[in-house]
Amino acid sequence: MSRETDAPGIDEATIETIDDLLRDRMAADDVPGLSLAIADRDGIVYANGYGSRTLETNDPATAETIYGIGSVSKSFASLATLQLVGSGELSLEDSVTAHLDIDVPEDITIHHLLSHTSGFPSLATSEALLARQMGTGEAGVPLGTREDFYAHVEGATDEIAGEPDDHWMYCNSGYTLVGEVIEAVDGRSYVEYVEDEILSPLAMDRSTFDGDEFESFTDRMTPYFAPEDEMEAYPLPIRERSAAAGGLLAPVTDLVQYLRMHLRGGELDGTRLCAEDLLQRAYGEYAETPAGPYGYGWRTRDVAGETMIGHGGSIAVSAAYAGFSPDDDVAIALLSNTSPSYGLAELGTGVFAALTGTDPHTLPFFARRARFEELSGEYESYRGIKQAEVEPEGGMLRLRVGGPISDGAWSPLVPDDVEAGKFYTISAAGDRVPVRFEEDGDDLSCYIDRWRLHNV
Repeated sequence: MSRETDAPGIDEATIETIDDLLRDRMAADDVPGLSLAIADRDGIVYANGYGSRTLETNDPATAETIYGIGSVSKSFASLATLQLVGSGELSLEDSVTAHLDIDVPEDITIHHLLSHTSGFPSLATSEALLARQMGTGEAGVPLGTREDFYAHVEGATDEIAGEPDDHWMYCNSGYTLVGEVIEAVDGRSYVEYVEDEILSPLAMDRSTFDGDEFESFTDRMTPYFAPEDEMEAYPLPIRERSAAAGGLLAPVTDLVQYLRMHLRGGELDGTRLCAEDLLQRAYGEYAETPAGPYGYGWRTRDVAGETMIGHGGSIAVSAAYAGFSPDDDVAIALLSNTSPSYGLAELGTGVFAALTGTDPHTLPFFARRARFEELSGEYESYRGIKQAEVEPEGGMLRLRVGGPISDGAWSPLVPDDVEAGKFYTISAAGDRVPVRFEEDGDDLSCYIDRWRLHNV
């Protein structure tokens, strides 16, 4: 059964809003399958699957479908670290070199790795390994062993952007080092530690780091990727070298079990995994980022005046979001079997907005996407001599104007006032060229330079 609810607290109108919101975005953004679970402190209140976990057989996505959760895994590494801090085996202020035989600056601490404030930029280890396992490209960098990984990090010390705490720079390699520290301190492998100390106590029985175990589950995603704008099935990349950074595979129902533990201050069903005051450190605001302050594997967002703590993830063929709000007693997990051009955090905040009484379509992400879709399409000049195309690309539109002489080149349209239809592009001379869209009855026109182009 793909839809489950026993929640008197979620009315049918809100459920319909959420279901429609997710299905609309899936259709617009070519997402084959998506799963959602919503919980409060006491349990799951709604779970549903949308679309297909496998396109070729049209097997449905369900609330139990297992996906790669990517960087949502980082919060498990931060919890494991805090557990060891609580037992006195580790300090957040410990130097990395106090635990690992690796040649990096001694003033880089565990805190810096967890908060992405070490000064190391991204070293692209995850991209290299994902591409290698998916067969989409080869970086030619040795990363097969721990020694290879250490050498890669040590060779990048000249890339450090500044002193610790100077900059926030998202670095998967930092979390891989956190996993190495946990192994060095505890004696078990990082994967064994998380299985024993987090997954098992939370009864996350369908969560795994193991590719063979993933394949043994019937209800698992087929990973999809669209390198040429056509969705194709791809191999699942297994993050053995970077399990702490992004290696966990899980269903949404397991993820909300984990989030319920966070809602309950570190305890679930009589088992305490972490002291509440210590767990609060994971949600600290240690660095400002474009999407909100960053803690240890968690980011704090303001959503229509409400506070949401969460994190997204992607492994190119799968995407994830897990978030919770202690003030509103809400936990949300979303997983998909491809990675759209935006993070699933955007969909998660839309679900959260609906649950807290705000129309999700008024959130900037959804309003912007809707406006871009209104303006996209084919255009032509008087009598069709010049033709143009407008289409979304990331957080902007792009425009191509051609005609009998040339097909033209794509130019990005930088937003000026999206609602008013005002954008600009940059000429070859570096001049800012205004582009505006105007509606007159049924006519939608695009004005650029000397041209008036009508939507057709």
